[in-house]
Amino acid sequence: MSNEIARSETIDLSALTTQETGFSLADLKQVVYRRWKPALAVGITAFTGIFLLTALKTPEYRSESMILLENPQNQQSTSIAPSQTTASQYYSIKDLSTEIFVLRSNSMVRKALGKLKDRYPKLTVNELIKKLSIHQAIVNKIPTDVLAISYTDTDPARAKTILEALGDTYVEYSLERQRLQAANAIEFIDSQLPDAQQELEKAAKEIRQFRQVHRLVDPETSAVVAGENQHNIDQQIEQTKIAIAQNKKQTQELKRQLEELGQDSDTMVASSVLGQDGVYQNLANQLKDVETQYNLGKVDFHDDYHVISNLKEKRKELKKLLQERAEQVLGKSVSPQILERIVLSPSYTDVQAPVADNATASSDNPGENNSNEDKASGTKVSSEGSTLEIFANRQLELQNQAATLQSQLASLRQTKVDADGQFLNIPGLQQTFTELKRQLELKSKAYNYLLERRQELAISEAEEIAPWRILNEPSLPSKPVSPNIKQGLVQALVASVFLSIATAFMLQKLDQSVKQVDEIKQITKLPLLGVIPKVAEPRIDANIHVTRKSYSYYSSFTEGLRSLAMNLRYLMTDDGQLKTLAVTSSTSAEGKSTISYNLSIVLAELDLRVLIVDADLRKPKLHKLARIPNESGLMQAITKDQPWTNYIQSGSIKNLHLITAGATSPNPIALLNSDKMKQLIQAWEAAYDYVIIDTPPIGVIADAKSLAKEVDSILFVAGIEKASRKAISNSVDVLRHSRCHIAGVVANMVDPEFDYYAHSYHDSYYNQPQRDNSDLDAQDSSSKGKIKGVLQQFRRR
Repeated sequence: MSNEIARSETIDLSALTTQETGFSLADLKQVVYRRWKPALAVGITAFTGIFLLTALKTPEYRSESMILLENPQNQQSTSIAPSQTTASQYYSIKDLSTEIFVLRSNSMVRKALGKLKDRYPKLTVNELIKKLSIHQAIVNKIPTDVLAISYTDTDPARAKTILEALGDTYVEYSLERQRLQAANAIEFIDSQLPDAQQELEKAAKEIRQFRQVHRLVDPETSAVVAGENQHNIDQQIEQTKIAIAQNKKQTQELKRQLEELGQDSDTMVASSVLGQDGVYQNLANQLKDVETQYNLGKVDFHDDYHVISNLKEKRKELKKLLQERAEQVLGKSVSPQILERIVLSPSYTDVQAPVADNATASSDNPGENNSNEDKASGTKVSSEGSTLEIFANRQLELQNQAATLQSQLASLRQTKVDADGQFLNIPGLQQTFTELKRQLELKSKAYNYLLERRQELAISEAEEIAPWRILNEPSLPSKPVSPNIKQGLVQALVASVFLSIATAFMLQKLDQSVKQVDEIKQITKLPLLGVIPKVAEPRIDANIHVTRKSYSYYSSFTEGLRSLAMNLRYLMTDDGQLKTLAVTSSTSAEGKSTISYNLSIVLAELDLRVLIVDADLRKPKLHKLARIPNESGLMQAITKDQPWTNYIQSGSIKNLHLITAGATSPNPIALLNSDKMKQLIQAWEAAYDYVIIDTPPIGVIADAKSLAKEVDSILFVAGIEKASRKAISNSVDVLRHSRCHIAGVVANMVDPEFDYYAHSYHDSYYNQPQRDNSDLDAQDSSSKGKIKGVLQQFRRR
């Protein structure tokens, strides 16, 4: 026989714990159903206690009142900051938490309590605050400036009186606060007025200094004037340029006329100027005389003659004096070449030549010829001298005019440069002036506002009208607000349901037993060979007559065992088909003996020879299930030399033999681990198709471990809500360490209402009542079945 370790993987309990964290309505239903008795007891107790506390409570009455706090106009009267727009005032959400805290403070309540001291001397501040309620009124989810105040007391008249005293105290507080705010605001304004006045005077002084420094009243007006001035200067410059052009044209025309007369325009003006100088004319006349004497002397004398030499020296000296005088009169405006031409002009000498000829001629004809020549010469010189003088004066006038126009043009251009610079500075001056003017206006407004606010605050301080007012006077309550029977019933019901569910969940958490088939699969990591539902009588009444329609014959319990039997039929080991099977569990009361006995009945119904042995020598149960005596059995078969067949008992079931445990033994593990027990198992294998051995719980005692290697396989039974997770895990570990073959696990006592593994559909399919008019017993049985089913469903839900 080969013994193997079945599924030796490690068991991870953390995965199971993770899965249990999920929650659904089905879990809630399962928890409440399984723990409905303690949950119902806790719920009834909680409901009764809460309802009695509510019903027996002393009646309390509530008086209510409403107070309108200061509106935006009242707030503005004691405010120093400038007022905002109306829309922002009325649509701003105000938090009244501070006001509520102040109104509930000890000092405020103590003031109201002082008015009630004579009437209610035993009333304390803490008691009054405890029963006082203040909250902000809300309309359409919008907070308002109205406070709803209520006071609860066992005496309705006292509640109204206390609330009236509180309302009067709150109104007086609002008036005192308004006066205090006004006084503080006036004090603040008085401290700010001197500084504001100084700032205003400083801004006005800066504007005055700006106007004085820049010599303007208003930069805007100065900009307009500067623009007009620029335009006028531009026009004057253009006019001056035109005048200069005309002067040049006239000068050129005059020069052309002088050239036609054979005169030099450059020397003519200078000669005209020198002709008006007396000293120069005197020197010129002297030079003429010397020239005349010189010319006359050259006729009679040689150049070396001393008279002629003296005349030359005198002539040279006079020319030098003329040149010096011309330089003094004309200045440096005339070049030395022109000056030399003027001084050495032939007009002084050429004129004298004809005179000399005439003088010679006159010596021959000193009469009429001399007088006629003098007249003609005088007339010609007078005419030419007058014309040249006119031209000279005109030329001098044009030169003076040209100089004047050039000087005027230079002056206008400098004026334009100055005007342009001044115009470019105007934007900066405008910006500076605008800023100074804005500062003056701001400081003027601030100063005027402080004066206005001080006057308004003085009026507000003197007012006797409180900013707060009572909208609704406190009413005398007629109906108590507590206890509220309906509300108390609802609260008691809700609390009882909550406590019931909490109790069920707490008991469920404290209970470490497995509750689902999936938990067994995850803990054991073994194949699930069968699921046996929980029934009232876990017993199969086998009958070979197939016409019987009993509950036990066609129940889900029977079908579960048949499914287990079929799975075992097809389960194979390395040595062939499985024949010997030991049934064990982790703890007692998991139904392993019941599974062993009923499994044997199912296998026997399949025309198989089956032997069931009760190997639980400590607490045998098989004989009770089979309803047979237990006088002798396995212990006697091991300890005595009699054949084992002497201890076989047969019941009413064909092909099924039983060996009970017999008398108890002080050392069962020694008997089960003996060679005789091994020989018996071999003999049973040869004589029967299946040998089922009911062993003690392996998690409690080690009896089953001694048989683990002697049988073909081990069938592990796990009872729902009977075995704990830890016990199942430890038992499977023991089996794996014993290196035996584990066939699989059977989930027993599965509730068909909460586990889909259970075969609950068999009940509704096979146990439908059949109507037969001739069978009254069947009708009675059907009626009883219906009533029983209805009661069962009612209990479950």
